[in-house]
Amino acid sequence: MKAALTTLDLQKYLDQKKKTMRIFAHFCSFTPEEVLHAAGILPVRIFGSNIIEKASAHLQSYCCSYAKRVLEAGLTNPFDGSVFVHSCDTMQRLSDIWGYSIDDGFHETLVLPVAVDKGIEYLTKELNRFTRGLEVYAGEISDTALKESISVYNDNRNLLQELYEKRKGGHILAVVVDKVMKASMSMLKQEHTVLLEEFLEEVELGEYSRPRLILSGSVVEDPSILEIIEEYGLICYDDLCTGSRYLSLAEEQSLRGIARRYQGMWCPCRTASAPRGQYLVEKAGEYDADGVILLLHKFCEPHLFEAVSIRNSLKEHGYPCLQLELEDQTSPEQVRTRIQAFCEMLEG
Repeated sequence: MKAALTTLDLQKYLDQKKKTMRIFAHFCSFTPEEVLHAAGILPVRIFGSNIIEKASAHLQSYCCSYAKRVLEAGLTNPFDGSVFVHSCDTMQRLSDIWGYSIDDGFHETLVLPVAVDKGIEYLTKELNRFTRGLEVYAGEISDTALKESISVYNDNRNLLQELYEKRKGGHILAVVVDKVMKASMSMLKQEHTVLLEEFLEEVELGEYSRPRLILSGSVVEDPSILEIIEEYGLICYDDLCTGSRYLSLAEEQSLRGIARRYQGMWCPCRTASAPRGQYLVEKAGEYDADGVILLLHKFCEPHLFEAVSIRNSLKEHGYPCLQLELEDQTSPEQVRTRIQAFCEMLEG
């Protein structure tokens, strides 16, 4: 299976797009990409540089690896603009550092309500404030343009949901799913949709005989960790902000519709209508999972705060859970040893 989507060089793609359109960096699934798209801007989710040379001079040692990597990317290769979301204290402060250190044309931070499932009026007003500020930079964003952009994004996410549905019936390599998802967050949605339709027609489902796993966390910076996990088990579902948390749709073609969409996204940085442990229990049953791996970044307070309650919920319902806390210096062999032991325990 050699669909164009799985062989695409994203960096070359973006280098070409820079010649014809403005590109904004963003860092969170709560970013209103549809508004940027309606303004003729390409929003690109930044996953970060593998080599840290400049960022360490701007950040404390206790900042997570993701913050260091994305700052390095911005310092090395500036964008036309940047949009931050106050997802955690580190990213809020990173927004300040970015604005001070990087001279891009537009810089904004959305401050969302912590109880995003309750604050619909505030959330809609904040999205409206962001839109009006963007119009000063990019020109008027019409209601028609916004509706069209929401429709384009919904079409793409509907296809991504089909991809996740396919995983229930067989196995698709996690590194392949990761590439498809990250491409969706980096390409023009119309172009990604064309390639995604082709991919879904060609993708072949593999059989599974090893333990089926759910992977939960924030951002998978290095896809090699997925390959290590799948040496011993098979990832049948992910609860990642660069994965399934990105799949919900805007049912209304308006800013309020985008706000409503956010209320259905399960993120530990924003309270949801039910505990996330129960959500993972339900997904484990839906995807016939044998166990759950919590893949957490060291110093990621929102995910670490909820880890105990998640493990307790999973244990209560008979699902074993392995917690892995990673940083840039983590040895792959240490990770491999723990995953191998965990999967052997599941098989036993």
